[in-house]
Amino acid sequence: MNAYRPEYRHRDYKAVLFDLDGVITPTALLHRRAWHELFSAYFDQFPGVASYTEQDYFNLLDGRPRYDAVQAVLASRGLELPWGTVEDPAGLDTICALGNMKNDKFTEVLLRDGIEPYAGSLAYLRQVLAAGLDVAVVSSSRNARMVLSAAGLEEHFPLVMGGQEAAARGLAGKPAPDTFLAAAADLGWRPEECVVFEDATSGVAAARAGGFGVVGVAREENAAELMEAGAHFVIEDLAELVSEDSVQAWEMDSWSLLRDEHRDTDGAQDTVFSLGNGFLGARAAQLGLGDQSGGTFINGLHEAWQIRHAESAFGLAETGQTMISAPDFRTLRVFINDEALEVGRTEMLRDELRLDFRDGTLCARTLWRTAEGHRVAVMARTMISFTDRHLALQDVHVRLLDAPARVLVQSSVVGYRSARTVASPEETDASAAGVADPRKSEEASQNPLHPAGNAVNGSRLGISYAVPGSGMSVAAMVEHQVSTTGGADQQLRIDRKTSDESADEVISARLEAGQGIRVSKYAVYNCSRRHPAQEMLQRSDRALDHLVEQGMDEHFRTQRDFMADFWQRSDVVVDCDDAGLQRKIRWNLFQLAQAAGRADGLGISAKGVSGNGYSGHYFWDTEIYVMPFLTYTNQQWARNTLRARVAMIPAATRRASIMNEAGLLFPWRTINGEEASAYYPAGTAQYHINADVVYSLNRYLSVMEDDEFLLAGGAEILAGTARMWASLGFWRGQEGNERFHIHGVTGPDEYTAVVNDNLYTNVMARFNLRRSAQLLTELAGQHPEQYASLAGKLELSDEEIALWLKAADCMHIPYSESVGIHPQDEHFLNREVWDLANTGPDKRPLLLHYHPLVIYRFQVIKQADAVLALWLRSSDFTAEQKLADFNYYDPLTTGDSTLSATVQSILAAEVGYRELSWEYFEHALNVDLENLHGNTGDGVHVASTGGVWSGLIYGFAGLRDDDDRLCFDPRLPEAWRSISFSLAWHGMRIAVRLERESITFTLDGAHSRPIWVRGEQVDLVPGESIVVPLADQGPVREGRPSLDKVLEVQSEAGVDVPRKAW
Repeated sequence: MNAYRPEYRHRDYKAVLFDLDGVITPTALLHRRAWHELFSAYFDQFPGVASYTEQDYFNLLDGRPRYDAVQAVLASRGLELPWGTVEDPAGLDTICALGNMKNDKFTEVLLRDGIEPYAGSLAYLRQVLAAGLDVAVVSSSRNARMVLSAAGLEEHFPLVMGGQEAAARGLAGKPAPDTFLAAAADLGWRPEECVVFEDATSGVAAARAGGFGVVGVAREENAAELMEAGAHFVIEDLAELVSEDSVQAWEMDSWSLLRDEHRDTDGAQDTVFSLGNGFLGARAAQLGLGDQSGGTFINGLHEAWQIRHAESAFGLAETGQTMISAPDFRTLRVFINDEALEVGRTEMLRDELRLDFRDGTLCARTLWRTAEGHRVAVMARTMISFTDRHLALQDVHVRLLDAPARVLVQSSVVGYRSARTVASPEETDASAAGVADPRKSEEASQNPLHPAGNAVNGSRLGISYAVPGSGMSVAAMVEHQVSTTGGADQQLRIDRKTSDESADEVISARLEAGQGIRVSKYAVYNCSRRHPAQEMLQRSDRALDHLVEQGMDEHFRTQRDFMADFWQRSDVVVDCDDAGLQRKIRWNLFQLAQAAGRADGLGISAKGVSGNGYSGHYFWDTEIYVMPFLTYTNQQWARNTLRARVAMIPAATRRASIMNEAGLLFPWRTINGEEASAYYPAGTAQYHINADVVYSLNRYLSVMEDDEFLLAGGAEILAGTARMWASLGFWRGQEGNERFHIHGVTGPDEYTAVVNDNLYTNVMARFNLRRSAQLLTELAGQHPEQYASLAGKLELSDEEIALWLKAADCMHIPYSESVGIHPQDEHFLNREVWDLANTGPDKRPLLLHYHPLVIYRFQVIKQADAVLALWLRSSDFTAEQKLADFNYYDPLTTGDSTLSATVQSILAAEVGYRELSWEYFEHALNVDLENLHGNTGDGVHVASTGGVWSGLIYGFAGLRDDDDRLCFDPRLPEAWRSISFSLAWHGMRIAVRLERESITFTLDGAHSRPIWVRGEQVDLVPGESIVVPLADQGPVREGRPSLDKVLEVQSEAGVDVPRKAW
């Protein structure tokens, strides 16, 4: 291996373009032999003319088109011949005749001597093909196909851009980049997405001129020349790129997710491979499925209706809301000689999806064999733009590989066909249970999208709808840019039509083998709660003016730039031997970008924009599980997410009044700001939503010091939520020994409802009251005029703030001296213990198999409740209390909610259960990737993906920030060598690298800042790396807490809580 070779990143490219001679096959030897035989015989006719030498080949022939090469050699001897025509036979004194004679000579030598590919090149080719990359041969040789056939490689290269093909299409040869550019276009990739392997300086120069990645192959000790010509790096043989490590790099690519096996039937893959930007989302666009509808979503687009309670009562939620599908742009149908290419009907030779985290794109590729036996390759690359949040793109390429045919491509935007929910996955056993699964979407009306007008504007098609119940409107407008590839110049027929149900464009043409059709589809969406559908159409039409002008390739480039910035701020890199772990981590982090990136002041629903599970509602999930990631990595996204809560203040004020409380009460689940939870015990009763919002707001303010946001609604949230707690709670006890209680609430655990003094609620309410008082007092000192105006508007007094502090100081925090733990609520320890060990998987989740009253009678936990308080308010508890509480509650926790695993992982890591911590983390990591809860088909569990980030940073890196400081107490897993990430802090960034024996901090900013490691202050200095030694990675405890131990603890405490006989 020579000194020129740097690191080569395989998955930076989508396609590999190989020169033939000297790269794949040693045809140069055959060409040199053929040229030598040709010119030796020819120059014998001219006495005094210098004989042909081997140096002539390298100086005048190598890399040039054949006829140009003949002219160059003759000119070097002072000989001139007319050019002639390509049909000139051997014997004529023309340049073309000599060139054709050389071709005959080469064929003679090839058939006589045969040819074998370079062993290293063959191994590398197999590696590339196994990785799913496209390949092509780009050669000046007119014999390229013959050589590939002789070498047994023809079937591996469906695209060959040889001398004959270039001549037929009028393409200039190397060093012009035309042949490389044409090959890339035929494959459907941009030049910067392709890497070229070349052994000649003219080929290297051509590839660099075209904007390709270039690898020089220096078989003739010409590395310096290849580098000088423009190669990015040089190798001596392609075998240098074939090793165990490089094979693993292909197979375990950490920047993309591949499906190349069977398609599922429960919709999980459509979720896992979905795309979104926080505003607009689409489930995986898979080829060969006919019309696709119900899979494109817009954040906030919903239908609303009057909830009909069987037995109504005052204050119950009145308005139901459910996310509905927008008009769906994903439909793509291909017909070959009138045969539809469809799954289940047409033979599929290849069927893959690749979700690229670095590009933010989904590439679907299928290889079909028609009933006539001909192969057709179809590639569709889909993108939901982060830079233009209303834009969806689909770039489709249909290519005939081995026979002419009539090709017809139908591209559509399909309106709402019928109201339906995603079918229940078998794993949930919901149908057998005979109950509705509350995790799924509620039904809207039979047809929530009412046609509101269509549009045909030149090449643009538009459809629009009104949503009567919610009063919303939505429109989609599309434009297609159509071209042919492979040198086709046939006339395309294009038909366009719109109806109430769809907008369709049909493109057809008669093509030859090797030719194709490229359809670039721009779809723009707009929706509104205030403006009519026609205006939405007009907005979409205007947007297309500049979006189409930018061009498809430019949109893909800007998307990659956007994602590069995202990953620079957000990536978490783990060094370990599990090659697939990094990919799984990045998939989870990528989902957070897709759910939040361009929500731009809208909420983040439980499923983001990947599906309508949980009816597309916003919950507390965002504040507790998603906002930590946003706050430390993407502050504008965090600010926008908090803006959604500010927008809800009027509705929250009304809701508090209805519930007979002062201040604000945020809805438990909502889309439009109004409470939509029809089942109040597990909905409205979860008053902790108020404290969750303030907890998230406080972290944001601690990281960003954003007084502007505080004055633009944040302070109203602080005051309104504190007022609600002061109004909801009540006092008991004598003066001097008073306690503040909160009754009739539900904590995060929805298997225990409407209880008194829920630990989590009281702990978080205490924080809410105290922090609201502190921040408002600071605001009064720093911005007295603005605060005076705010206080006047809210009728806020110093006496009221003092009352909040008193309530916080006197908050009742349940604790059992006899059992030695914090009870989850006042009566939790008096309930029977559910025998989870003998509750089979056929009875899980419990909520689908037992009446709520049955569940409520037991000590059984759906998701971390008291344990969640131990994490969020870590400084409120001692290490001994955390261990005792975790030991008690962990065996009682079913994990029926995906919100639980990461919290349990974080606390298990802190108290020393390393293997258990990893077990919980791994579960969270794979919740959707392996459909562990059986409902991935309803959409991504966004909160769980946020929990993965928290598990990495709060769990394994040991961050605690609940006292507005950055404190680290690491717990690096045994199998990991290191973990690296960065955090925003006070307008700067701190890079962190945790290793087994040290943790290193590097501050990128202008001012020194302190952080704490295991209680010791560490002062960070801008630009310097501070290394803090670590004696260990915290305590180590074997096994896991057990249910038997829970009963033993109760027995020792004299608590008589029998286990039910199941």
